[in-house]
Parts: sequence; structure tokens; C-alpha cells
Amino acid sequence: MSKHLKNTIECTLSRGPGARVFPLCWHGQRLWVKQAVAPKQKVWHRFQRAAAGILAVPMLRPTVSPGGCRGLRFETSHLLRMRDHGVHVPELVMIDDDWIVLRDNGHILKDQIKAAVAAGDTAKTCDLIERAATGLADLHARECAHGAPLLRNITICKDGSTGFIDFEEDPQGCMPVADAQARDVLLFLFSIQREIKKRPDLLQLGWHKYQLHAGRNAAPLRPLATVLHRIFPVYLVLLLFRRWLGTDAITALQTYQTLYRDVGSLAGNPRIGDNSNNSTIQ
Repeated sequence: MSKHLKNTIECTLSRGPGARVFPLCWHGQRLWVKQAVAPKQKVWHRFQRAAAGILAVPMLRPTVSPGGCRGLRFETSHLLRMRDHGVHVPELVMIDDDWIVLRDNGHILKDQIKAAVAAGDTAKTCDLIERAATGLADLHARECAHGAPLLRNITICKDGSTGFIDFEEDPQGCMPVADAQARDVLLFLFSIQREIKKRPDLLQLGWHKYQLHAGRNAAPLRPLATVLHRIFPVYLVLLLFRRWLGTDAITALQTYQTLYRDVGSLAGNPRIGDNSNNSTIQ
């Protein structure tokens, strides 16, 4: 089987699949072929690493993929470690120098949520956000960190469970696990705000559901509180220039604003479900 599958993949690649990651139907199974990427390290990542050291904020350290064959090995190692900890990840079918093959891991959460929002199905939208937040909290309870738990990297599996894909970034390799998990939380909430604009209630729902499931003493809450305090001056400066900021910067401000309301209680007594102040940056 492996020889025939490899030949099929190489034949597809020779014709140009049109995407770095592409689906492949193999004996009734849906597989995904993921090709290696070019190295992503840039000069500015060195400055980012230096800034993380100066500010004493480990979660700001860059976690980009080294690319190429090394990057694929890096990703598969991360995936297998997550699997060994009981996280629902794709099955690794085959690995080559320039690509890996993964079994399908369910429907992409981002697509499911956007369809529910477009259909005006508020109940389903909220349910999907809650399931994602609960799934991330469960992943963290298993002493793991994803690296990029964006809505496009979370899946709803056939059995209804929450799964995860795309493990190119492995923050546990360059920072303490609690800081890596705090970084996960920030990226997860940023993704909600970015993908579902004009619905700050969904960001708050995801945040409160994560806190509720993770617990008041969850490991990532303390480093999360620390980084929110330390970047507060940066937030104020950006707030002054919000008229000239791009979409991602505005999204980051809105996410920060929601989290900062709870910063005083993050590591102590989270105000679960407190929506007394729902104003957002416009």
C-alpha cells in the first residue's frame, strides 16, 4: 500500500496540485498531503526574541517553523507528542522528505461557525465556540500547547469531539508550557475576533467558557495576567493611533480589551460570565 500511495502522491505533485496542502481520496479514505514549506525565519524574529528577553515575557519568543525536511520532522514530532497525550489529532499515514500524509480529522471549525453565523443560527454558533474553548482547555489539561489554535486549525470530528490540526509551531520547545498555553489562549481569542467581526459576545463567550472549563487555578492564567499587565503601555499607545491601524492591530486591541477587564482576577477569582461591560473598540 505504501509504495502505491507514494507513487500516487508523486504523480499528483508532478502535475502540480495547486496548493501546498491538498486532499487525496485513497481507497475510500480522505487523506491530506502536506508539503514542506520554505524556512520562515526572518531578521525581525531576532528582534522579537531580544524583546521577549528584555521584557521577560517568554511567550513573545518566535516559534516559526524551520521549514524544509527539518520543519516536517519538527511538525510530526509535535503531532505525535500530542497524540501520546490523548489529544485528538490526525493519524500520520506516511512521511517523506518533502511531504507528509495525514488522515482527515473532521470538519474545519472556522467553516462550520461561518456557515452558522450566515444562517443566523445563534445557538449552533455559540455551541461551536463553547466546544472549541472546552477542547482547548482540555488540551492544556493534558500538559500540551498547540502553538496556533486558530479557528481554522480546530476541527469537529465525526464523533462530535474536538480535534486539532496544523502543528508547524511548537512553542513548548522555546518557552515554559504555561507560557505556551497562555499564548494559545491569546491566539484562540484573537482568531474568534478576527473571523467573526462585530460579534464581541462570541469572543467573551469563548474566553469565559475556557476559564470555566480550565478552572480558576489553571497554569496559563498567571503568565497571561503578567503579559497583559506588561503590555498595557503598548495598548495605550496603539489606542491613540487606532484610526490608522490595520485590521489585525484593531483585532488585537479588541481582544486585549476583553481580557484586560478580567486581568485582576485571572490568577485568583475569575469572574465567569461577567458581561457587565460589553463595550468594544470600534
